[in-house]
Amino acid sequence: MNQNVLLTIAASVGLVAGAGGTWFATSTSSKEVEVVSKEVIAAFIKADPSLCPIPTVVAPTQAEALSAYRKAYAASPLVWDRENLPEITLALGQCDKASSGPGVACITSVKVGSQAQPLDRIVGFAKAASGEWIATLN
Repeated sequence: MNQNVLLTIAASVGLVAGAGGTWFATSTSSKEVEVVSKEVIAAFIKADPSLCPIPTVVAPTQAEALSAYRKAYAASPLVWDRENLPEITLALGQCDKASSGPGVACITSVKVGSQAQPLDRIVGFAKAASGEWIATLN
C-alpha cells in the first residue's frame, strides 16, 4: 500500500477513537445521586453499630501492669542484686495499640526506689497464652 493511504487510515482511526472517547467521557450518567442526611446515617448506625466499629484497646489494670513490670524488671540482665530488689511503683497512663508488635504500649510513670524521682516512659504490655500480662522494657 501507498504510504499516504496508510497515513490517512491511521489518522481516520485515531480521529474516530478520540471522538468516541470524548463522547464516552462527557456523556451523562443515568444514575442519580441521593443525598443522605446525618440523621439517617445516625439512625442506621444506631440500628446496627457494626456499621461503624469503634476500635477498643485491651489494656492491663493498674495492678496487672505493676505486677508485669516488677517481673520484667527482676528478669532484666541489668539487675545484679536480685535478692534486694527496690520497691517499684508504677502509674499507668494512656494506652494504645503497639505499633511494633502484639499488645499495647502505655505511658507510665515509674519509680524504682522510695527516694527516686518518677520516670515517664513507654512500656509495652502483651497477654501471654496463660492470660497473664507481660511487660516489655525498652
